[in-house]
Amino acid sequence: MSIWNYVVTAHKPTNVTHSCVGNFTGPQELNLIIAKCTRIEIHLLTPQGLQPMLDVPIYGRIATLELFRPHGEAQDLLFIATERYKFCVLQWDPEAAEVITR
Repeated sequence: MSIWNYVVTAHKPTNVTHSCVGNFTGPQELNLIIAKCTRIEIHLLTPQGLQPMLDVPIYGRIATLELFRPHGEAQDLLFIATERYKFCVLQWDPEAAEVITR
């Protein structure tokens, strides 16, 4: 038996730790944002049900996930804080169809 250990995560996290609902991808689009330990999933609410849009890895375990709308903005921004007290504010870029830091 080797004295060296190699630890790897083979599967994406499955338990939901946080969630929020708001207008993240557009002023007229309602989104469900789900945090699963080290990942966030962005879903679009449609008449047919939830449509997955994006799965974003986060460097760190998510401790807080909140949507907020600054004064004068048309859509919400996403605040994420990790257990090691790191944080970021994310915004949806409609031209590139991706999440950017703000």
